[in-house]
Amino acid sequence: MLQMNVKVLEEDRNSLVFNDPMNLISDSVKKEMSDLIEIYESKTKVPAKNDLRNLTFYSIQGYDDQTKQFLAEQTKCGDEQSINLLIVDGPLHTDLLKFLLLPVNGIVTIPFLTDNFDFVMDGLAQHDVILEHGLHKKLSKDLIHKKSFSTPIKQFILNKNKISIDLSDRDHQVLQLLLDGHSNSEIAEKMHFARSTVSTIISALLKKMKASDRTDATVKTIRYGWVDCYR
Repeated sequence: MLQMNVKVLEEDRNSLVFNDPMNLISDSVKKEMSDLIEIYESKTKVPAKNDLRNLTFYSIQGYDDQTKQFLAEQTKCGDEQSINLLIVDGPLHTDLLKFLLLPVNGIVTIPFLTDNFDFVMDGLAQHDVILEHGLHKKLSKDLIHKKSFSTPIKQFILNKNKISIDLSDRDHQVLQLLLDGHSNSEIAEKMHFARSTVSTIISALLKKMKASDRTDATVKTIRYGWVDCYR
């Protein structure tokens, strides 16, 4: 549980702020992320929609009312330009998605963040929400379950005959793998492509779907009725 007398730790860079009242993130990891964001910003040339200088990391263990209240009070101090990333020390439960009702821009675990730092920063800089891949899958299943109001969905399969835009066979395959919650690395392995090739395919697919990111593409695929649900 979180205590309300929180001390916020700022690194040497004014842009990188950790709100870590329970010391869930080690100093070594904080230093690593400080170094990574400097490297990221030095090599990034694409104009960003969101300014990473407004980024704050919040460490949490899971979802409960006290944590929700704590985050609500902390995030209301920011403005429209604030970027709030939740770092979860523990398993990714569906309840964590409730935090998206707050001014929260992303939910990831520490291992995912350190292993996919550029991907997470790209998501925060260019889009409004970034979710770890496991939460993508949980969100998609939750949306379908709520839509059906019946037996929970075990799997949903892309139905090519229901798709209303022109997608190639390769697009179909990649979109199915996104629906299944696979990361870029996993997709590359399954399709025997380089990760850079997969990233290019996904970028083109998002453009065709007019989707802001892979989460948006997954949600739109479900909302548009392009999937068959299997229980």
